[in-house]
Amino acid sequence: MNIVELPITRLTGAQWNSNIMDDAMVTRLRESITRFGLVGILVVRLLPEGLYEVLSGNQRLGVLAELGHSHVPCVLVDVNDAEARLLSQALNHIQGDDDLGLRAELLRDVLRELPQDQLLSILPESADSLSALTSLGQQDMADHLVAWQSAQKARLRHLQVQLTDSQLEVVEEALSRVLPEAREQQGDSPNVRGTAIYLLCKSYLEREDSP
Repeated sequence: MNIVELPITRLTGAQWNSNIMDDAMVTRLRESITRFGLVGILVVRLLPEGLYEVLSGNQRLGVLAELGHSHVPCVLVDVNDAEARLLSQALNHIQGDDDLGLRAELLRDVLRELPQDQLLSILPESADSLSALTSLGQQDMADHLVAWQSAQKARLRHLQVQLTDSQLEVVEEALSRVLPEAREQQGDSPNVRGTAIYLLCKSYLEREDSP
């Protein structure tokens, strides 16, 4: 494995990168890098013009630049265009599923050392889902199943959409108008823009269902 330290000014995000991250997840990524440093290094390839294209770590690159990093450790690979796209998909999408029992035990251990708000600032969990998740294995089977279902339901889900510039302008305007209401009704969800989208969809369905 060829690991090199590269100036951040010579790194460029892949224009074809399909991996996107909402504002709440970017905030968590920033908090993670600030607290722990760059744990997962970037994967790059050299372009003919002398820049390095990021195949895995485009979101991390943006956060690192925002935080003022001048150099970034990278794994340098020698691949063509097709191989670069294939590798990017593999690195970004091949992953396993958590064993909820082991995850619950791990989080309980962490909570003995760190306050809950620090976990919520990094993990994609709401306060309710974290509470439900860490209670797994602490009750009888019936209560265990209820907690497991609560943990599954309360965790944030990701919705990825692609819009034209004109469509995005309309969506952003609609969101800006409903955000004040969303802040009042977001409950345990840390993502106010997600709540705003939910409220817009809910309003549409209620209007369609009304006589």
